Amino acid sequence: MIKFEVSAPGKIILFGEHAVVYGKTAVATSLNLRTIIKFTELRKSQDLKNIIKIEFPDIKLFFNLPFYVFQNYFFNDNFNYPLVKENNQLHSCVSDFLDSIENLTDKSNDEIITEKQKLSLRAFFYLLVYIAYEERINIKETSFHVHLATELKVGTGLGSSASFAVCLAACFLHWSLLQKGNHFTFNMEELDKISKYALNCEKIMHESPSGIDNSVCTYGSVIKFQQKELVDMLPHMSNLKILLVNSNITRSTKDQVKRAAHLKNLYPEIITPVLDSIDALSQNAWEILTEMSNNADKATESMENDCYLLMYTLQVLIHTNQGLLIALDVSHPTLETICAMAWTHSYAGKLTGAGGGGYAYILLPSNTESESINLFSQQLEEKGFDVTMTSLGGSGVKIEH
Repeated sequence: MIKFEVSAPGKIILFGEHAVVYGKTAVATSLNLRTIIKFTELRKSQDLKNIIKIEFPDIKLFFNLPFYVFQNYFFNDNFNYPLVKENNQLHSCVSDFLDSIENLTDKSNDEIITEKQKLSLRAFFYLLVYIAYEERINIKETSFHVHLATELKVGTGLGSSASFAVCLAACFLHWSLLQKGNHFTFNMEELDKISKYALNCEKIMHESPSGIDNSVCTYGSVIKFQQKELVDMLPHMSNLKILLVNSNITRSTKDQVKRAAHLKNLYPEIITPVLDSIDALSQNAWEILTEMSNNADKATESMENDCYLLMYTLQVLIHTNQGLLIALDVSHPTLETICAMAWTHSYAGKLTGAGGGGYAYILLPSNTESESINLFSQQLEEKGFDVTMTSLGGSGVKIEH
């Protein structure tokens, strides 16, 4: 009986959001906040039908489906996967499947299924079918249980949907490899597959994802993204810590991207230079982070002075990037309040992700005293903001042992 756990990190964009949509440079990093999936093949029982049991407690989704219903729909002589793949129809096939089973499923309650739950189910079955065919999972009459929980707040720009998709893709790939023999860790070729599967799945959540979220959640570390491709990655990062501050303002990534695009179409001669400035700023930030990474293991006094200067420059770039995002009209007064409070304490903060709400992050220089951080965090919480301290640049998707 196969049983295992897989986890994937969340992400934040340090520099370059919105500009990255137009092929400009962005710098993103993994968060030490993770999504964890537990997969268990269930023992066969004469009394119980084989089922697919799904538990996603963070969105209150508890869902049982008779396995034969899934098998008969996607693994019969009438389902032509090569043709479906060629015509890019798998997304619509999964949507039709979910419509067809609405009255057959046991949702463990009588509540109307929410939009988040629908999207999560579409992502789950899309990846299960996609990877089952691509990786030749032995889809036989069986039972299995998938439990997925996350430390990431859903829909706030921390990569929760990408972390979810990467976790599921890694889960089904690992399952297929275990069916064929021993498998203990993901190699680079397997990570590339996971990232590709997750990117295609992300089209369910976001119409045209840039690819940056699934890349960070798959590979971890700090990455440079350009022309919609991962172009560089830092091997390790010095112990960078941030405060994540939740504005508690909800927003739609899709709407925010459309908002910036509309402004660009109205005033291209103004907005194009703003995007170019974000690009140049992101490239400067990458050079600084690369130097910090190269110096991470060196502890001389001169290196400490250099690190202080690099950190200061990074703070200036964070502050400037926030100003450019305000110019793109993708910020929010609440986010600007958070960033202004940071600046008065000699910290630098900016929005992360689509903006319009969600999170801001505040960089904590390595020599910052914990008393100062605690005082500032308390002031933010008194204003009604949720504050989390976390570190950056950790591992990507992995099998938990």
